[in-house]
Amino acid sequence: MLFYASFVGLTFRAMHRPPEAFGRFMTHVPMPAMMLLPFESMWNVARGGRLQVGEPAPDFELSMVDGAGSVRLSSYRGKQPVVLVFGSYT
Repeated sequence: MLFYASFVGLTFRAMHRPPEAFGRFMTHVPMPAMMLLPFESMWNVARGGRLQVGEPAPDFELSMVDGAGSVRLSSYRGKQPVVLVFGSYT
């Protein structure tokens, strides 16, 4: 039981890290171990955020797909409507 609690705690702590660090952590977790974790509920708590509907999105910067530069969300504030869609397309 102590090993399981430690594993859950370690995974939950890793979920709070940036995506690259979390990805490196997950490469060391064997697939059968994933079935032992309450992964979805842990992920929802760890990465849930604190924004409410209607609040402005925090500023962030993303690299362009072609590598020619980056785009910052705040550069669009007050100019035109912006729709943010986050999800997985895999």
